[in-house]
This record gives sequence, C-alpha cells and structure tokens, in this order.
Amino acid sequence: MKLNYILVDSDPIHRIQFTQILKKFPDISLQGEFSDTVNAKEFLNYNDMDFVIVSTDLPVYSGFDFIKNLKEDTEAILLTKQPMDAVKSFELGLIDCILKPVTPDRFKNSIERIIHKVICLKIIREKKERMVNFKCNFKSEKIFASDIRWIEAMGDYVKVVTKNKNYMVLSTMKSFLSKLPEGQFVRIHKSYIVNLDKVNYFTSKDVNTDGKILPLSRKQKNIFKDSYLNYQ
Repeated sequence: MKLNYILVDSDPIHRIQFTQILKKFPDISLQGEFSDTVNAKEFLNYNDMDFVIVSTDLPVYSGFDFIKNLKEDTEAILLTKQPMDAVKSFELGLIDCILKPVTPDRFKNSIERIIHKVICLKIIREKKERMVNFKCNFKSEKIFASDIRWIEAMGDYVKVVTKNKNYMVLSTMKSFLSKLPEGQFVRIHKSYIVNLDKVNYFTSKDVNTDGKILPLSRKQKNIFKDSYLNYQ
C-alpha cells in the first residue's frame, strides 16, 4: 500500500533536492509539488492525501497556517530553518519537524515514522467501519463483522451466530443485511445469510460455512456463486 503525499516549498532547488531523496522510498508516491500554499490548498480540495511535506517559509500563508487547515486525517512533516519551530510543531501534533538542510538519513527516519502511523490509523478506521451495531435483549451491542459466521431467520428475529456467542435481534433479514459490509455477506436462502470469509466450500445444494452445512436455494444459487467468485 503506497501513501500519497504532496510537497510544498517555495525554493525550486530545494524541491528538486527533496524529490530526488524521496524517490528512494518505494512506499510513498508524490502526487504534486507546489511553490505556494494557495495552489496546494486548491489541489487538496479535490484530492485526498495521506500526508504533506511543507516548508514554513512560504508566500501568502505560512506552512503553519496551511497545516492548521488540513483535513483531520492528513498528517504533516514540517521543513524549517528555525530550531524553535520544533516546539510549535510538537504543540500542533505534527509527525515531525525537520531542520534544513535535510539529509537523506533524516528524511528516512521521518518517512518511516509517518508510514507506520498512517498505516496504523488506516487499520483502526477500517476496523471501526466494519463494526456492526444492533440491540439485543434491550442492550446495545457492537461486534466486528468479521466475527459473524452466519445469520439465520427466526420468525420476527434474526439469530446472529458468532464463534463465542449468538444474538437474537428483532429485525428482518433484509434490514440486517443492510447493516453489514457490502460484498462480504450474501443471502444464500430465505433463512440464511453467510459471511463469505467463513465459506469453506459449496455444492449445488448447500454451503459449508465455518464447518456448518447451510442450505443453498435455487433462487440464490447464481447470486451466491457470483458473489463468492468476485470476493476471492
């Protein structure tokens, strides 16, 4: 997974030097370089970046002003000639503040830190996005979608089956399916929804889901097969 970034520095010589150094890091991809914050901000209005590398001495708006207006999930590395800027960078929660002139080793340390932080944040966000919320026995429950083995219709309720616990939820199958990550869960029968991550194998009549044999209806057979093959 490559991280996208932009470089903002008013000195064209510095930009050339920095891009030559940054080309050596295969896990990051330069999406644009700018001499001022106005054009950089315009670019960011239409493009999401994982991080920015920005100098403090810029026309119109300073690097600090630019960073303060970044999206919450965009990290920043500050380039400066002033040692005291490190204190302000720390107060703003920046990933790093690098004194010019910048050496390849100093950039390497900073890039490794930002890659680690951004990847960790992405994993956390993905896990949050895959949480499923519902009410069971008048209590609010929250579980990871990946923990669900299958869902079974039980009259006015659905039974959510996980490895450690089953939940009885007042819901229709259609309504509960809409809560789940699209593409990962598919209905195989009027009474069953399966987690494709848990499917071991299937035949023309049934699906082995985490060791449990569940019926595969003729109506859902082609839909299930297409979903399963596209998910792999």
